Amino acid sequence: MRYLRTGMGLFFLLFASQASAQAPAQLPAVQLSATFAEPGEGFDKVILLPGGNTCYLHFDKKQGIIANIFDKQRAVIATETVKAQLWNASGLNDTEIDGIFAINDQVVIFLQQLVKYKPNLYRLVLDGNTAKLLKEDKLGELPTVLHRDVMVQDNFASHDFHVAKDPNTGHYAVAAFTGGELQRKETPAERVQLSHYTPDHQLIRQQYFTIPQQEYPYLAYLDMLVLGGDKVYLATAGLNNGRKNSKDTSALVVISAWSKSEPVLTHKTLSYTANFSDIHLSLQYAAGVNSLQALVTTSNNQTAKTAVSAAYINYLDGNTLELKNYNALATEKVSAYARDKMKYTGSYTGQPQALITRKDGSSTVLMESMSVFASSGSNSWNKMHTNLNDIGVTELDAAGREQSGYGLIKMQVANGTYEPLYFQRREKGQWMFRNRIQALNTTPYLSYNYLPSAKATYIIFNDYLAYLDQGGTFQDKKPMRYLHEANTVCYRCTPAGQERLFLFGTPETYKGYYCMLGASDYNEQQSTYATILITRKGEEKKACLAWVKF
Repeated sequence: MRYLRTGMGLFFLLFASQASAQAPAQLPAVQLSATFAEPGEGFDKVILLPGGNTCYLHFDKKQGIIANIFDKQRAVIATETVKAQLWNASGLNDTEIDGIFAINDQVVIFLQQLVKYKPNLYRLVLDGNTAKLLKEDKLGELPTVLHRDVMVQDNFASHDFHVAKDPNTGHYAVAAFTGGELQRKETPAERVQLSHYTPDHQLIRQQYFTIPQQEYPYLAYLDMLVLGGDKVYLATAGLNNGRKNSKDTSALVVISAWSKSEPVLTHKTLSYTANFSDIHLSLQYAAGVNSLQALVTTSNNQTAKTAVSAAYINYLDGNTLELKNYNALATEKVSAYARDKMKYTGSYTGQPQALITRKDGSSTVLMESMSVFASSGSNSWNKMHTNLNDIGVTELDAAGREQSGYGLIKMQVANGTYEPLYFQRREKGQWMFRNRIQALNTTPYLSYNYLPSAKATYIIFNDYLAYLDQGGTFQDKKPMRYLHEANTVCYRCTPAGQERLFLFGTPETYKGYYCMLGASDYNEQQSTYATILITRKGEEKKACLAWVKF
């Protein structure tokens, strides 16, 4: 059975009947596809292709990958069930999606699958017009996952594949990390391998990676950044599990550069990160000033002898990796806004979710209030939940000084645990099926999307209708846990303030709209956002693809 019925007609809607306080010129244009059944168990991803088509992928445990191609007029022109030879489509329980990208007007999927307990990485290339499988490769294999994990101060030695793509050129890189305890015949120098590829999927170069400090035999992957065919940046945490006294450094952040013109990698150690625990990091590049930016988060800055979460933004020379300066992430203006507009009595304490860097070196840091808690129950995975609450946005200049900031009230409860900088993993289309547990499928609908355009920035999230209006205190709000009462709200944010819109029509008691944010894609150059929209009328629910032109 096809996931979409291609014979149904396309319809176009421009929602102009919004609140009277909103000027019609401000309302985005919305196009909807034909309706189909609400997506069930599995994973969904929408990809906007450079040529104008849109690909909708549904990963199903029974059927494998179902691909639908929509043309520029938003009509379905192809539907395919992808049948590969190397990877096992029926083994999604043991599959991890490491990236889904639009490259050369093709859809490129990186799948990691356990084969006899060994992770294997596969690359699937789909035609952007027909959805047919053009190319399938096995890019690598790691040793068994049965060896004991190594964890140092809540930093795990990575045993995984990681993929990063240059959004401007389509070049990409693959990092293969061998984790677990060192075996007798293994050496630390050959436990990480980097591979660099062209947009035509040809291997440019391949090299083993190690950091110069030999006292760190284990490495934790943090982030990777690709600049065309010339350079790859890699951020890792060097780990030493043989710490003898409190003065020994057990974890340390290292930024490395792999240049096409240089035979060896260059490295920069961020010495102030010594003994940071639970490290997360985002790398971004400012082309106009040749500056590499690294946003680092830690749950326990032991150097400063604090037991609270902390975040630092670092500025390095793009060629030499010289550390020009670093600052603790400033959020005073967000806190001031929260006290003035959101009835806070203290400071805003959200954790970073994304770093967005512009060519001139200025940047935006997106934040979200996050807290993990356990509920009663016998299943350990279902016990853990994460509060995903108020949004914070801070604007920084090229030196890391806070220029402005604001926030939005939001309350959601997610199943499982979320970590800082979750956005950068979601944007790559990463997903894991390995938990083997049929959990309440709310994860793709939670958190928020941040969509900058030429005239304004739009922030989209799902919330309960009864709590969308401003007025009550934070304690008055009911956290959104279930989807049957959810509705999508959009805020148009400018220096003048935040204006609330309903993109898909004004919700009512018996009728509502909510989006699968985790499946969405956004083309900032064309100010076009594509997502999966669920429309609810009473007990009946239908899905469709929605394109929003801001």
